[in-house]
Amino acid sequence: MHHPLSAITYFRRNPGKVLPMGFVIVLSVFLIASISSLANSIDRTILTIYGYTNYFTYVIPQRVTQRVPEEQLAVIRDDARVERVMEASLFFTNIKTVMGQLPFVVLGLEPEDRAYLTGRIGTSLLSGRMPAEGMPEAVLSEALARNKNVKIGDVIAGPTDEGGIAGSPVPVRCVGILKGTVWIAMTTKSFCDATFLTAPRSTVFTTRNRADLTAVNEDLMPARRRTQGKLSPSKVLVLSRQNLINQVRDSLSTLFLIMGFVNGTVIFVIALMSGMLSNIYFTQRMAEFAVLAAIGYQRTRLVTRIVGETFLLTCIGWAIGALVTFLFLSAFRTTLFEPKGLFVDPLDPFAYRYTIPIPFSITLFAVATIALRLMRLDPVTIIERR
Repeated sequence: MHHPLSAITYFRRNPGKVLPMGFVIVLSVFLIASISSLANSIDRTILTIYGYTNYFTYVIPQRVTQRVPEEQLAVIRDDARVERVMEASLFFTNIKTVMGQLPFVVLGLEPEDRAYLTGRIGTSLLSGRMPAEGMPEAVLSEALARNKNVKIGDVIAGPTDEGGIAGSPVPVRCVGILKGTVWIAMTTKSFCDATFLTAPRSTVFTTRNRADLTAVNEDLMPARRRTQGKLSPSKVLVLSRQNLINQVRDSLSTLFLIMGFVNGTVIFVIALMSGMLSNIYFTQRMAEFAVLAAIGYQRTRLVTRIVGETFLLTCIGWAIGALVTFLFLSAFRTTLFEPKGLFVDPLDPFAYRYTIPIPFSITLFAVATIALRLMRLDPVTIIERR
């Protein structure tokens, strides 16, 4: 049995009057959380696609040379944390993302280096075979093949490619699929060396302990202080995960600023509109509050009831809105977003954090306006008019 002044009492007796307000709150939470999650997924998409940077680092020569200079290689090899240094050739294939087509590297390695690197990443052949030496063939990870919508025997790069920077003078076919979640594509070094004569030869290195890779990258060439590392930025460029993250964050900083402003504006407008609805909602109940005041209930207790009702309604609406957002993003993550190159996290805390001000702002606005009217309430006048 609920107390007559319990916040639940009115909800239970008047669901038709409560549901419209609750629906507005649910819709506002869904709108803000979905937009925030989709915007933040751009950052996550880049880090997922280029997730191989968690396992190894590229060092590419600057345009003055075709290979990494020997004295720069010596600096890398002299670090006791480095396990293996490999020379790699490469070309690019296009991948689909929400930002359009982006280049993805197809790594050309010697057979023993390829076997080492696939073991390092934790992947192996799921179907097909490894590329034959000197042949225009490549293996792709499951996620990459799914993104490009290719299967064994399909062409992944060729002279007719459009968009991006991908292209090969001869068609390169997929001959194998690698299992695992890390995006990677591999071919033979002999094919790249014979086909892409002017392409630079990169260096790939790994560390004995994978957790040391970030520290080694920072020692060799700090992400934001390139001149303060052991390697010369005029001779080589280190393509590390830190550099990738910094570039992505710098590129998206304006987008996140705009998104924050838009979300703030939306939250303000929603709070204003919801507060106005709450004002109308409570105005219709002035006779009820007048009767309660006439029989002796203090105004502060009536205000407390309004606070309880409003905050409970907004919290329930927030929870349902968050649940609807999660279900929506989960339902379309693999069927709609990922095939388009957009990796959405339905449980992204960044997105839901933006919706937290909604219940507080609505409660504050609604209670502030209603409390002023309650303090000036003349119960006798209202009852007589009734």
